[in-house]
Amino acid sequence: MSIILAAVASVLAALLEISVMPGLTSVGQPNLVFLITVVVTMMIGVEEGLTVAFLGGLMTDLLLPGHQLGGTSLVLLGMSGVTATVGRFLPQRHVAVAAVLVLVLAMVVQPAQVLILAATAGTPATVDLVGMVPAAVVDALLAIPVAGILRLAWLRYGAHDRIEW
Repeated sequence: MSIILAAVASVLAALLEISVMPGLTSVGQPNLVFLITVVVTMMIGVEEGLTVAFLGGLMTDLLLPGHQLGGTSLVLLGMSGVTATVGRFLPQRHVAVAAVLVLVLAMVVQPAQVLILAATAGTPATVDLVGMVPAAVVDALLAIPVAGILRLAWLRYGAHDRIEW
């Protein structure tokens, strides 16, 4: 996956998250940009994950009224950094590991976004603890097919060790 493809994927994920996803799920609103940030960082690489985090966060902030530009990018860049750090100690490019990491980090990303939004936009910092768990489970369930597709793409097009002639 090239950086340009990661940028296009992040913009599409932000558009889907803002426009289509609110009407599809009744259990919990999935955070697609966060999900793709974590999965791409875990399955493909840090550079692509940082690209998804930055551009997807900017696009999300541009599309949502009341968000300060760069707040979501800051949180997602932090989540990408945490994913890269934790990923050094976990098996790489495993679908189950990526899904569990999405589940765990989903419990952190929403309070972090609320705190950043409260600090920048002056909104009250209220975290919906009851709604966080179903949204985290939905994110983890959606991470399974996304991670599977990225794993297959990595196996087919990723860097392989070969002799340079």
